[in-house]
Amino acid sequence: MQHRYLLLLTAFGSIAACSSSVATLHPAPGASAASAPGNGAATTVDGVRVVASAEAWQWDPPDLKTKATPLLLELQNDGSRSVLIRYNQITLTDADGHRFNAMPPYDIKGTLSEAYTVQNPYYGFSNFTVAPYLSRWYPRFSRFGGTFAYDDSYYSPYYTQYQRVRLPTAEMVQRALPEGVLAPGGRAMGFVYFEAMDKDARTVTLAVRLTDAQTNSSIGTASIPFVTK
Repeated sequence: MQHRYLLLLTAFGSIAACSSSVATLHPAPGASAASAPGNGAATTVDGVRVVASAEAWQWDPPDLKTKATPLLLELQNDGSRSVLIRYNQITLTDADGHRFNAMPPYDIKGTLSEAYTVQNPYYGFSNFTVAPYLSRWYPRFSRFGGTFAYDDSYYSPYYTQYQRVRLPTAEMVQRALPEGVLAPGGRAMGFVYFEAMDKDARTVTLAVRLTDAQTNSSIGTASIPFVTK
């Protein structure tokens, strides 16, 4: 039996929420549309291009958007500095200030079955080194050799007893964007899974804070607005 662990989702409504109550995201008017799966938009900050695609999930579970909000992210680093990719620096925020956090799809302290390891990534990666604590999920990726501490205070709340859903699936882990470092000239792509939202969230803004991996100084924030329909 494949190993699965329990993920906290602070979603609106019950686990069995019907699809009619779930937000469908589209790039907001004025956002720079991008050629990407689903409904894509892009922005560039200091040479780092971020493309975000909503409504792009097509795999197991087919009803994922009733439990979480998956966004397919692609980062292309055409700048001069290596960039950290960390879940605690990626958020969705609605017009009322409600924040939906990126939920790590890895049980760092649990066991791991072969089905959950990424032997051949579905998406393109180049000049990318994975966070050291994720290396057992990504045995073919090089590990980042610098300081990249595991943030237990960020990961741990998603394994509490508040609301249990049998996630993530192996497919979710296989298609996830891992934490790591994107060097100049590099590219990384994968899904980020946010806390679920319903149609009450009329507008949301994706914010990807970009941080210099060597100095830990801020590069800037890539912001992409979406509207719900």
